[in-house]
Amino acid sequence: MSFTHPEPRRPSEAARLTLTKLPAEMRLAEVFARACEIVADAARVARVGVWLYIDQRSAMRCANLYERSTREHSAGAIIRVADFPAYFSSLTIRKAVPAEVAATDPRTAELAAAYLMPLGISSILDAGIFIDGELAGVVCHEHVGPPREWTTEDRDFAGSVADILGLRIQSAEVADLRAALRTQAPRLAMVEKAEALEQMAAGLSHDFRNLLSVVVGGGDLLAARNDLAPEAREMLNGMVAAAGRGVDLANEMMDFARPSNHPPAVIDLSAATGQFLPVLRAATGDRHSLRYARPAAVGTVLIDRSQYTRLLLNLVVNARDALPGGGEIRMRIAPVRIDPGTGVPGHYVMVEVADGGVGMDDSTRRRAFDSFFTTKSKGTGVGLAVVRRAVDRAGGFVRIESAVGKGTTVRAFFPRVGASSGETTEYAALPPE
Repeated sequence: MSFTHPEPRRPSEAARLTLTKLPAEMRLAEVFARACEIVADAARVARVGVWLYIDQRSAMRCANLYERSTREHSAGAIIRVADFPAYFSSLTIRKAVPAEVAATDPRTAELAAAYLMPLGISSILDAGIFIDGELAGVVCHEHVGPPREWTTEDRDFAGSVADILGLRIQSAEVADLRAALRTQAPRLAMVEKAEALEQMAAGLSHDFRNLLSVVVGGGDLLAARNDLAPEAREMLNGMVAAAGRGVDLANEMMDFARPSNHPPAVIDLSAATGQFLPVLRAATGDRHSLRYARPAAVGTVLIDRSQYTRLLLNLVVNARDALPGGGEIRMRIAPVRIDPGTGVPGHYVMVEVADGGVGMDDSTRRRAFDSFFTTKSKGTGVGLAVVRRAVDRAGGFVRIESAVGKGTTVRAFFPRVGASSGETTEYAALPPE
C-alpha cells in the first residue's frame, strides 16, 4: 500500500490559513499584533504595520508595528494625509502599492527622507484595507536591505491579508467598536476645539499686535523729543516697555496659533536632545543647572524636529520658572514599555523633565495643559498647550506628577517606530492622568 503525501504548503498559504483561524473572540488589538507576526515571518520582511484612518480620514494611526529582528511591537505613531498627499493618493488607486526602490518610486518618494531612509527601508509593499468599498487603512510590508522585487505571489498575499483584516474589523466585537468610538469621539472633539481656538487666537493676536505696534512707534517718536519733563519721560518709557511686552505676547500667541507645518520625520530623540542642549542651558540661566546624562540609543519616533525642540524648551523654561531662587532641573530620556492593562500598552520613548520647585495642587495640575491657562503673572498659558499638541500630533500622551512644595515631573511618551539598539529596555508604570 502506498500513501500520497500532500505537498507542503507555501509559507503564504500557511499564513493565510493561520490568519483565518484566529479565534473569533480575539480582540482587534491582539488580531493586529498576531497578524503582523505571521505576515512578517511568511513574507520574510523586517517590519509589518497596520495603519488605520482617524480624525475624519485626515490622518492614519499605527494600530500595530512589528519588528521581526527584535520581535517587538509598538503602536500609536501618526502620519497625516496633508504631509504625504502623493502616497495617500496612490493607496486609493490600486489594491496594492509595490515599491521596489521606495526612495525613488513616485508613489512613495515623499516618505524617503522622513521615514524610509532613517529606518533603512529600501522596498515597501502596501495593501489597502477596504471596508464596504472605502479605504479604511493599510497593511505595510517594509523590507530592509538591498531592493526587493515584489512577486505576483507577494502582492496577492498582501492583498489577501488586508482583506482578512478588513473582515475582522467589520465583525469586531461590539465591545471593541464601542471602545474605539469612546476613544475617537473625545479625540476628534479635542482636535476641532483646538483648531477653533488656534484660529481665534491667530486673528486676535494679529490685530492686537498691529495696535500695539502703533503705540510703540508713537512712543519711540515722543521719547526722541528733547522737551519732555523727566517724570513724563519715565512714564513714557514705562508705557513703551509695556506695549513692547504686549507685542512679544501677541507674537507668542501667533506662534501657538500657527504651528510649523513641516511633515514629521523619524528621529532619534537622544541625539536631537544632545544637539539642543546648548540652547536649553542658555535658557536656564546662571542660577539653574540642567542635569542630563545622554543615554544610549533609545529607539526612534516620528515627529517634527522643530516641534520636539520647542516642547523641550517649554518644559525646561517651566521648570526654571518653578525654581525662582535657582536650583537643579533634571532631564532624562529612556525607552519604556508600558504593560497591558493601562490602556496604552506598547513601546515608547519617554522624555522626562523634573524640578524640585513650587509644585502644583491637583486642581492646577488637571488644568495645566488647557490652552491659555496660566498661574504666572506674565504668562500666556500656551507653553504646556504647545507641549500637549506636539505629543498628540506624534500619537503619544503626556502626564504630570506634582505636589505643592515638592516639585513637578512632566513625562511625555512618544510611540516608537524603530527599536532601541540597547540590550535592555526600561519598564514603566503609567503615571496618573
